[in-house]
Amino acid sequence: MLDVIKQLLDKDLVTEETRTQIEEQWESKLSEVKEEAKTEVREEFAKRYEHDKAQMVEAMDRMMSENLQKEIAEFVEDRKQLAAERVNYKTAITPHKEMLTNFVKDSLVSEMKELHSERKSMAEQLATLEAFVTKALAKEINEFNSDKAAVVETRVKLVKEAKEKFAEIRSAFIKKASKIVESTVAENIAKEMKQFKEDIKAARENNFGRKIFEAYASEYMTSYLNETSEVRKMQKQLDEAQKKITETETVLESTKVEKARVEDKAKRESELNELLAPLSGDKKEVMSNLLESVQTDKLKTSFNKYLPHVMKEGKRSSVITESKKTETTGDRQATPQADENNEDVTSIRKLAGIN
Repeated sequence: MLDVIKQLLDKDLVTEETRTQIEEQWESKLSEVKEEAKTEVREEFAKRYEHDKAQMVEAMDRMMSENLQKEIAEFVEDRKQLAAERVNYKTAITPHKEMLTNFVKDSLVSEMKELHSERKSMAEQLATLEAFVTKALAKEINEFNSDKAAVVETRVKLVKEAKEKFAEIRSAFIKKASKIVESTVAENIAKEMKQFKEDIKAARENNFGRKIFEAYASEYMTSYLNETSEVRKMQKQLDEAQKKITETETVLESTKVEKARVEDKAKRESELNELLAPLSGDKKEVMSNLLESVQTDKLKTSFNKYLPHVMKEGKRSSVITESKKTETTGDRQATPQADENNEDVTSIRKLAGIN
């Protein structure tokens, strides 16, 4: 039908306007027919879908009902069997349960007895270990304290012996060096005097030539370079003033440093004199040597640490001279002497202002 219409339109039987109208009418009619066909097809498919859906729902309901009834019947049967098996299990397990209870009780009693015995033995071992550790620790602490005291005593003794040895070496060195220095100074003085005379002669000659040059230079500067001379004088004065300012600042800075050093030294000497005031003789000298390398803020602590050993070292000489009158027991000193030593240390500490 479409081909026939196209052949009619291709011929010159109709005008162009008529052809256009026919084509437009044809297209519109064709569109309407397509829409109607689509609508009919959709309605038909919708009806088929509803029909199939109803059939599927009915079939599913029927299948679910049949299967559900079957499963419920099986569940009821299984539940009955489970109840019967529970009854049978309880009936059969009763004698075994009693046996198991008795076995557990016996095992628990034996385990508790073993636990109590083990705890008792562990407590005994722990007490033994604690006693051993306490004894060993006390022994180590005593040895440590004795070693510490021995180190301090050795240091005091070494300082005293070193001072005596140093005094001997210094006196020998002074005697030996005085002779060498005397001969060397005599030779050097003779050489220096000879050189000094030659230098004085050369300086006089140089001074005479300098005076001549200065007289000539002053006359020349006065006659020809008066203006330049004034500028140079002002520049020289300015340089001298700047030099004096720099020297003043340097002296001021060095004065501050020296003042701080002197104050620190005075503070150390004051505190050291206050601490050493109760001591006398060798004790004071030994204690001064011991405190020489100690910082100022630690003087009291070090004094308190070294004081008993210095006093003991001082007492040792008197003990040696009076050994016939002193009662000794083994390697221990008699109690009165120790009490006297402690009283001396306590009194010296009080005099030094140390509690």
